[in-house]
Amino acid sequence: MRITRYRCVTQTENMTSRKEKYVAGTPLVIITGLSGAGKSTAMRCFEELGCFCIDNLPPALVGTFYNLYQKSYATGPGVAVASDVRSGILFDDFRKMLNHLKRSGVEFKILYLDCATDTLINRFNEVRRSHPLQAGRPMKEAIEDERRKLEPIRELATRIIDTSELNAGQLQAAILRSFVGEDAASVLKLEFVSFGFKYGVPLDADFVFDVRFLSNPFYIKELSSLTGRDKVVYDFVMGCDHAHEYFDSIVKLIEPTLGEFVKVGKFSLTVGIGCTGGQHRSVAYAERLTEHFSTLGHKAHAVHRDISKPQG
Repeated sequence: MRITRYRCVTQTENMTSRKEKYVAGTPLVIITGLSGAGKSTAMRCFEELGCFCIDNLPPALVGTFYNLYQKSYATGPGVAVASDVRSGILFDDFRKMLNHLKRSGVEFKILYLDCATDTLINRFNEVRRSHPLQAGRPMKEAIEDERRKLEPIRELATRIIDTSELNAGQLQAAILRSFVGEDAASVLKLEFVSFGFKYGVPLDADFVFDVRFLSNPFYIKELSSLTGRDKVVYDFVMGCDHAHEYFDSIVKLIEPTLGEFVKVGKFSLTVGIGCTGGQHRSVAYAERLTEHFSTLGHKAHAVHRDISKPQG
């Protein structure tokens, strides 16, 4: 059984985005379906959405686990639970578990992952694993046996996704469309990192932009000891020739990529903004970019890596 805990979304982190609308409306997602159909990929997707995820949980424990979650993480974004035939005979309690959740007033959705038998056989062969129900018999027979066992649950599913022709990225995109909406880019976490080139470029940056062509406030006595977070420095930087045009160019370059990154399974994006020392120009730009994308409903925050390092 695997448990993954991701940090909760706080009320100050743009609670009007589609992501928060999703978690507020669907606090519990039960993931089930055929072995090899992509449940691990689905779990990773919900983990990236910020959900508290637990894998291979016997149905009889789902209600108990959800009650514990409510007591401990009531402000969190929700729970995703994977439950399937790996639980053995305990999986027979699935329908009983659903009835218990309904009586308790728990809002839930069931995501069922289906797949063609031939595709599943190829997937198991590729990873050199046996089917959970195989027990010495032909894999095709085990898969069809599992399909029969799961048929009553499949009929109860809120959403069925056939993964026969889907790769991991396409499956994640399908899940996002079903549980978040068409605006998949809204789940992407944006981090704008200001830095000084003399201290090195951030190694984890997906984009790097250079603002050293702007006038440097360091050489102005009354601004030297301040930072780009101070309004007087911010206004000075943004008042430089071509500052606004360059900002608009950065936005136009980043915006079209956001949804596409999510489609290929990337849920966070790091943008580096560099100046000489990482105290003035890059800080002002990182602050403005964070404000811009937050206003658009994205989860964005600024990190000022070198703001406290010695200048000069």
